[in-house]
Amino acid sequence: MKRSKILFSALKVPFDYMFVVGAFMLAYFTRLQTDYDYIWNFNEFLKFTLVMAPIWILFFALQKLYIPSEKGHTFEEASRIIIGSLAATLISISYIFLSRTDFFSRLIIFYALAYSILLISTYRIVANLLQSYLYKFDIGVIRLAIIGNRGIAKLVINNLKTDLSWGYKIIKTLDHNALEKIQSVITSNIDEVIMADPYASDKQITRILNYCAERGIGFKVIPNLFRAQTAKVDLQLIAGIPMIEYQRTPLFGWGGIYKRIFDIITSIILLIILSPIYFLAVIGVKLSSPNGPILFRQKRVGLGRQFSFLKFRTMNPDAHKLHKKYIKKYGNMFKLKNDPRIYPLGKFLRKFSIDELPQIFNVLKGDMSLIGPRPPMPEEVEHYNEWQRKRLGVKPGITGLWQVSGRSNVDFDEWVRLDIYYIENWTLWLDFVILLKTIWVVVRGRGAY
Repeated sequence: MKRSKILFSALKVPFDYMFVVGAFMLAYFTRLQTDYDYIWNFNEFLKFTLVMAPIWILFFALQKLYIPSEKGHTFEEASRIIIGSLAATLISISYIFLSRTDFFSRLIIFYALAYSILLISTYRIVANLLQSYLYKFDIGVIRLAIIGNRGIAKLVINNLKTDLSWGYKIIKTLDHNALEKIQSVITSNIDEVIMADPYASDKQITRILNYCAERGIGFKVIPNLFRAQTAKVDLQLIAGIPMIEYQRTPLFGWGGIYKRIFDIITSIILLIILSPIYFLAVIGVKLSSPNGPILFRQKRVGLGRQFSFLKFRTMNPDAHKLHKKYIKKYGNMFKLKNDPRIYPLGKFLRKFSIDELPQIFNVLKGDMSLIGPRPPMPEEVEHYNEWQRKRLGVKPGITGLWQVSGRSNVDFDEWVRLDIYYIENWTLWLDFVILLKTIWVVVRGRGAY
């Protein structure tokens, strides 16, 4: 899913909240025109409104009004707003009755119901029109590759080209037989792939699916064409054609937003708490190994791109010269218990994972997450088979399931299995549990070298 679409959906939450509060304010002043005998003052009513408004947001969320979509469906969205507003109104009335709140005329709640439906529906229509208008200037569009050029594929292509409000820009249409060509096109400026060729085999579809998944590219397929095993799918109507969207992880959409908020807040807290350790580590590295830099920077593979990975340097300055030789000798992503490249203080920093602390800045920058698969080096990825590449489908992390399951004592195949399990079964609670377990593992210094 395009970041702009996720952002557009996220912004609906504060706007909905603002319009619900506005609806209550209009209801208050409407009722004020006819009832002067018994009514709260404005400040009391505002406090009540600020408490009640989140109930509307909750029921809008239950009505799936904040799920990122390619196109706003006005009638369907309005019906969900009405249902959510009615449910929230019933809860509000029940709260007033059960809590025996010293309340004024109950008509004010029904005024608020009417105003909230009117205001929110109107603003959603305007927002959808604005989003469609921006598509004309290629702002927020999904850059699309369609695999297939006959039958139903032509129908999809014609509908998407005719109706720009879907937010798709077709970059390439390809035949499924040109697999190598498809892969070269996918790597160049493509956000999503739609498989629309009825003659594509399961093997071809699976290869393209895995290729997209490891690069964070969306993948949809028209039903009855896709028979390979998938972890998560979602049925959507696009350009009037039912399609199955492959979602290998709950981290797409709102899951990614929750995780990003968790990463930012937790990282800032950790930076404040751990600042004395940062200071001591900087001094220690400089005194123990003065010939090299304090920070070690290295190219690592993230979600669809490479980035500069940060650590406190724990090895001698020329250690990188031996790395390719060690890969051939000890295998991919090796860990040596007595690595001769590590200087004495570096062993201590590694044992208690102090060397990993600068990666919190990678997290704040958005290259990494606190929890996730460890980011490999490009030369390590060259040795990955197709199954192992699945671990590249989400942002890499500082810690993950493998660290709390034995750290360096876990072999690489088991490491990948743990990463894939995490990707396919992510929850915010799982991140929290892994973070707590990581603290315990680090304190014990188990499996780290």
